[in-house]
Amino acid sequence: MYYREQLISLRGCLGDQLSDLNHELEVLPEGKLYIYQKNGKYYYCQRLPKGGYRKKEHRIAITKDSDAILALVRKKFVEKAVQNIKSNIEELDKAIRNYSPVSEKCVMHSFCSKYPELAKGIFFGGSDPAAWTDGYVQPMFYVDDFKSVSAQGENLRSGGEMYITSRLNHFGIPYRYEDDTGIPDLNYAPDLKILRPRDRKIFYWEHFGKVTDYGYVMDNIGKVKDYISYGIKPWDNLIMTFSNEKGGYNGKLIDAMIECWLL
Repeated sequence: MYYREQLISLRGCLGDQLSDLNHELEVLPEGKLYIYQKNGKYYYCQRLPKGGYRKKEHRIAITKDSDAILALVRKKFVEKAVQNIKSNIEELDKAIRNYSPVSEKCVMHSFCSKYPELAKGIFFGGSDPAAWTDGYVQPMFYVDDFKSVSAQGENLRSGGEMYITSRLNHFGIPYRYEDDTGIPDLNYAPDLKILRPRDRKIFYWEHFGKVTDYGYVMDNIGKVKDYISYGIKPWDNLIMTFSNEKGGYNGKLIDAMIECWLL
């Protein structure tokens, strides 16, 4: 369902943009920009259509009125953008109506109902990625650092982790919180160990929070170096995010990283 949700979300964004542009058109100058050249120079007019008290088209010289010129240029863009958005919305409405789900369970629902004993064969690797988390028990170390409990019942240490795990659950991506890497001699428990559903590749996600704490930063530089030496690399299977100086984070960026790396 995720891709259909994206189409609906995009349609909503375009609808909001269309509304804003239509409101802007109401306050932009009447008419259109007319440009002509004479003796090597450009001259600008505001071309007003006939209608109402005007029996024919009327032109007003605005060559010396830069504000009026730029406003009419903006109007030209807005009118074209409105046309494009309307066309895009029409196409999105068709796509939303005709969208067919692509997840294994949706595509093979009738098959799985008829042959439940064969259901695991529909998944890449022969098993449901969601089953990867079955039976996993979160380790309980440094329990005094836990600050929050996720909707799935996990004890979490930061608001950034809370947001990331909620988004992973939203996208249906299985993960284990603070599971060890499984690599001998690499004694780290990344914030998240993730199984990418489409090919079952393992990713590790570290969210660094105390960016103003010099000691914390230096410790984690050492951690990243260790990760790289054991084949866990930022350009391959290690995702890193950071809180800002105030402890906040960019939710749009986190969603973009999930879509880029894990879907």
